[in-house]
Amino acid sequence: MRPNRVLVLLFLMSLLAVGCSDKQDDAAKLEQEMRQMEQGADTGIPAETADTSGVTAPPADVYAVPEEEASELVMPSRPAGSGFAVQVASCEDPEYASHLVQLFSERGYEPYVAVYTIDGQDFYRVRLGLFESKAEADRLKEELVDKYSIEPWVDQE
Repeated sequence: MRPNRVLVLLFLMSLLAVGCSDKQDDAAKLEQEMRQMEQGADTGIPAETADTSGVTAPPADVYAVPEEEASELVMPSRPAGSGFAVQVASCEDPEYASHLVQLFSERGYEPYVAVYTIDGQDFYRVRLGLFESKAEADRLKEELVDKYSIEPWVDQE
Protein backbone atom coordinates (compact mmCIF):
# COMPACT_ATOMS: atom_id res chain seq x y z
CA MET A 1 0.00 0.00 0.00
CA ARG A 2 2.86 2.37 0.75
CA PRO A 3 4.45 2.13 -2.75
CA ASN A 4 1.12 3.23 -4.24
CA ARG A 5 1.16 6.36 -2.11
CA VAL A 6 4.68 7.16 -3.25
CA LEU A 7 3.68 6.71 -6.91
CA VAL A 8 0.61 8.91 -6.48
CA LEU A 9 2.70 11.54 -4.72
CA LEU A 10 5.32 11.48 -7.49
CA PHE A 11 2.59 11.75 -10.12
CA LEU A 12 1.01 14.76 -8.39
CA MET A 13 4.38 16.45 -8.01
CA SER A 14 5.12 15.98 -11.70
CA LEU A 15 1.73 17.49 -12.63
CA LEU A 16 2.45 20.45 -10.37
CA ALA A 17 5.89 20.93 -11.91
CA VAL A 18 4.46 20.81 -15.44
CA GLY A 19 1.71 23.29 -14.50
CA CYS A 20 4.21 25.72 -12.98
CA SER A 21 6.49 25.33 -15.97
CA ASP A 22 3.64 26.29 -18.31
CA LYS A 23 2.87 29.37 -16.23
CA GLN A 24 6.52 30.40 -16.24
CA ASP A 25 6.65 29.95 -20.02
CA ASP A 26 3.48 32.04 -20.41
CA ALA A 27 4.90 34.74 -18.14
CA ALA A 28 8.19 34.81 -20.07
CA LYS A 29 6.32 35.06 -23.39
CA LEU A 30 4.14 37.89 -22.08
CA GLU A 31 7.19 39.76 -20.79
CA GLN A 32 8.90 39.39 -24.17
CA GLU A 33 5.79 40.67 -25.97
CA MET A 34 5.62 43.69 -23.67
CA ARG A 35 9.27 44.49 -24.28
CA GLN A 36 8.67 44.30 -28.02
CA MET A 37 5.72 46.67 -27.75
CA GLU A 38 7.78 49.11 -25.66
CA GLN A 39 10.59 49.05 -28.19
CA GLY A 40 8.17 49.50 -31.09
CA ALA A 41 9.45 48.46 -34.47
CA ASP A 42 13.11 48.53 -33.38
CA THR A 43 13.31 45.08 -31.78
CA GLY A 44 16.62 44.11 -33.29
CA ILE A 45 14.95 41.10 -34.91
CA PRO A 46 14.46 41.17 -38.66
CA ALA A 47 10.75 41.51 -39.39
CA GLU A 48 10.69 38.43 -41.59
CA THR A 49 12.07 36.21 -38.80
CA ALA A 50 10.18 37.70 -35.85
CA ASP A 51 7.41 35.55 -34.45
CA THR A 52 4.52 37.94 -34.06
CA SER A 53 1.76 35.36 -33.88
CA GLY A 54 -0.57 36.23 -31.08
CA VAL A 55 1.06 39.61 -30.49
CA THR A 56 -1.20 42.56 -30.97
CA ALA A 57 0.19 46.05 -30.59
CA PRO A 58 -2.01 48.74 -29.08
CA PRO A 59 -3.49 51.22 -31.52
CA ALA A 60 -1.06 53.98 -32.45
CA ASP A 61 -3.22 56.63 -30.79
CA VAL A 62 -3.08 55.04 -27.33
CA TYR A 63 0.16 56.79 -26.39
CA ALA A 64 -0.02 59.69 -28.83
CA VAL A 65 -0.79 63.17 -27.60
CA PRO A 66 -3.64 64.61 -29.66
CA GLU A 67 -2.47 67.50 -31.87
CA GLU A 68 -4.92 70.01 -30.40
CA GLU A 69 -3.44 69.34 -26.95
CA ALA A 70 0.16 69.39 -28.12
CA SER A 71 -0.02 73.03 -29.19
CA GLU A 72 -1.25 74.28 -25.79
CA LEU A 73 0.83 73.08 -22.87
CA VAL A 74 -1.14 72.96 -19.65
CA MET A 75 1.38 72.97 -16.82
CA PRO A 76 -0.19 74.11 -13.54
CA SER A 77 2.41 74.89 -10.92
CA ARG A 78 2.69 73.41 -7.47
CA PRO A 79 0.15 74.66 -4.92
CA ALA A 80 1.48 76.77 -2.06
CA GLY A 81 2.20 75.08 1.23
CA SER A 82 3.66 71.78 2.22
CA GLY A 83 2.38 68.28 2.67
CA PHE A 84 2.10 65.05 0.74
CA ALA A 85 1.47 64.62 -2.98
CA VAL A 86 0.64 61.59 -5.10
CA GLN A 87 2.88 61.35 -8.14
CA VAL A 88 1.26 59.65 -11.11
CA ALA A 89 4.05 60.07 -13.68
CA SER A 90 7.46 61.49 -14.39
CA CYS A 91 8.37 62.11 -18.00
CA GLU A 92 10.86 63.97 -20.14
CA ASP A 93 8.28 65.19 -22.65
CA PRO A 94 6.43 68.35 -21.55
CA GLU A 95 3.66 67.68 -24.08
CA TYR A 96 2.96 64.28 -22.55
CA ALA A 97 2.99 65.81 -19.05
CA SER A 98 0.48 68.40 -20.28
CA HIS A 99 -1.66 65.63 -21.76
CA LEU A 100 -1.67 63.81 -18.40
CA VAL A 101 -2.61 67.03 -16.59
CA GLN A 102 -5.62 67.43 -18.88
CA LEU A 103 -6.54 63.75 -18.54
CA PHE A 104 -6.50 63.81 -14.74
CA SER A 105 -8.32 67.16 -14.71
CA GLU A 106 -11.09 65.58 -16.80
CA ARG A 107 -11.23 62.74 -14.30
CA GLY A 108 -11.95 65.23 -11.52
CA TYR A 109 -8.52 65.63 -9.93
CA GLU A 110 -6.39 68.74 -9.47
CA PRO A 111 -3.02 67.86 -11.01
CA TYR A 112 0.07 70.02 -11.14
CA VAL A 113 3.53 69.68 -12.63
CA ALA A 114 6.77 69.88 -10.67
CA VAL A 115 9.79 70.32 -12.92
CA TYR A 116 13.09 68.82 -11.73
CA THR A 117 16.38 69.02 -13.56
CA ILE A 118 18.75 66.11 -13.13
CA ASP A 119 22.12 66.17 -14.92
CA GLY A 120 20.83 68.85 -17.30
CA GLN A 121 17.66 66.88 -18.19
CA ASP A 122 14.23 68.28 -17.24
CA PHE A 123 11.72 65.84 -15.79
CA TYR A 124 8.06 66.78 -15.55
CA ARG A 125 6.48 65.13 -12.52
CA VAL A 126 2.71 65.03 -12.70
CA ARG A 127 1.30 65.08 -9.19
CA LEU A 128 -2.07 65.29 -7.49
CA GLY A 129 -3.02 67.21 -4.39
CA LEU A 130 -1.18 68.50 -1.42
CA PHE A 131 -2.46 66.65 1.59
CA GLU A 132 -1.78 67.46 5.22
CA SER A 133 -1.42 63.81 6.19
CA LYS A 134 0.23 60.85 4.55
CA ALA A 135 -2.93 58.81 5.24
CA GLU A 136 -4.98 61.11 2.97
CA ALA A 137 -2.40 60.79 0.20
CA ASP A 138 -2.30 57.01 0.65
CA ARG A 139 -6.09 56.85 0.22
CA LEU A 140 -5.83 58.71 -3.10
CA LYS A 141 -2.97 56.45 -4.16
CA GLU A 142 -5.09 53.35 -3.53
CA GLU A 143 -8.02 54.90 -5.41
CA LEU A 144 -5.80 55.51 -8.43
CA VAL A 145 -4.44 51.97 -8.31
CA ASP A 146 -7.98 50.54 -8.16
CA LYS A 147 -9.52 52.79 -10.81
CA TYR A 148 -6.71 53.15 -13.34
CA SER A 149 -4.22 50.31 -12.64
CA ILE A 150 -1.30 52.70 -12.40
CA GLU A 151 1.57 52.68 -9.93
CA PRO A 152 1.58 56.09 -8.25
CA TRP A 153 3.58 56.86 -5.13
CA VAL A 154 3.35 59.30 -2.27
CA ASP A 155 6.02 61.96 -1.90
CA GLN A 156 6.48 64.62 0.74
CA GLU A 157 6.65 68.17 -0.65
